[in-house]
Amino acid sequence: MTLLAGFSLILTGSVLFSRTAEHLVETLFRGHPLGMRVLGILSLSLPEALLPLMAFWSPKEGFSHSQNASLDIGVGAILGAPSFLLLLLWPFYLFRTGGPGENLPQSEQLRREIPALVLALAIALLAGMTPSGPLHIAAAGVLLLLFVISLSALRSNPASPPSPPISNPSRLFRETALFLGASVLIVAGPRVFLAGLFDWQHIHPGPAPFWVSMVLSALATESPEALALFFLLQKGERNHAFQIVWGAIGFQLTVPPAIGLLLSPWNLTLRHDVMGFVLLAVLVISRVTARTKP
Repeated sequence: MTLLAGFSLILTGSVLFSRTAEHLVETLFRGHPLGMRVLGILSLSLPEALLPLMAFWSPKEGFSHSQNASLDIGVGAILGAPSFLLLLLWPFYLFRTGGPGENLPQSEQLRREIPALVLALAIALLAGMTPSGPLHIAAAGVLLLLFVISLSALRSNPASPPSPPISNPSRLFRETALFLGASVLIVAGPRVFLAGLFDWQHIHPGPAPFWVSMVLSALATESPEALALFFLLQKGERNHAFQIVWGAIGFQLTVPPAIGLLLSPWNLTLRHDVMGFVLLAVLVISRVTARTKP
């Protein structure tokens, strides 16, 4: 029941947050790809960052569980989100828009960003093989730097003219109020969901918390991305859909692992590395098959 309550809070808050943030971001960025990337990060990726953050901080807050359980649940949340994105949503996007060797848009952007994401994930996995605190801090700094570089490399698409500004003060006030209310749900949802995961760990100790965290965290925190991607593709907004899903992928492979490196022992085991290598393989395949649009 606790897991279900947390799931519902995350989903409700993220959907509401997404709808209101879209209006605010369009007003500020006028349709620039950076605006859609910010929308994807703010409205769809905050729960994924908050869940491992709370899991790693929880021993300091009096939760009755072991540090190993916190690490397993936190790493499961960190790896679960990009797994859902790269193994399910990204193939769904390609299926709906054409294979990567045919008419895949933004091929140039993929060729620029994927090497940085491969480097970020490789650094996170290699850092998990050593308990060195200074090395973990340095690796986290590199991951955050790669994330900033990926944002700065975004360019506006001349084929997609900027959206006209929205000048409606009453709507802006209403959207801002809903935005703040959704923010409260997004913060509360991962906290309730995390309590349910720790309850599960007490009932089923061992490797179960990692897999449960990876699967359930992905379902809870990535459902808004799935809904946003589906509706955008239904409306024919392929560029916006791409920026949403790929922006979430770029965020999930850099910022949450940096949180893990900074706030946890980050001692990765075989099950963590296996999922990491699967994600690396998907990134490499996506880079190899990315072709210039004919």
